[in-house]
Amino acid sequence: MNNGVGSRRAIEKILFDLRPGVTEVYLHPAADTPELRALAPDWANRVDDLHLLVHDTALRARVDRSGVKLIGFRELRELQRAGA
Repeated sequence: MNNGVGSRRAIEKILFDLRPGVTEVYLHPAADTPELRALAPDWANRVDDLHLLVHDTALRARVDRSGVKLIGFRELRELQRAGA
């Protein structure tokens, strides 16, 4: 992983290594545009992050096989308020 950008291999690896509890995982998805290419030297990794999140159906299958439960910040807030 390059400073958190270009996350495909890292995401694929950590899915099966997570411990019980809450883990925040983030990516840097971006559309391939001339502006992105001019702005970010790591533009190809960001475009790959977008593809991984939006188009790679194998990612969802890996998440399901790993047993990881995806939640959003709203659900996390409710769990925190409930003391879970």
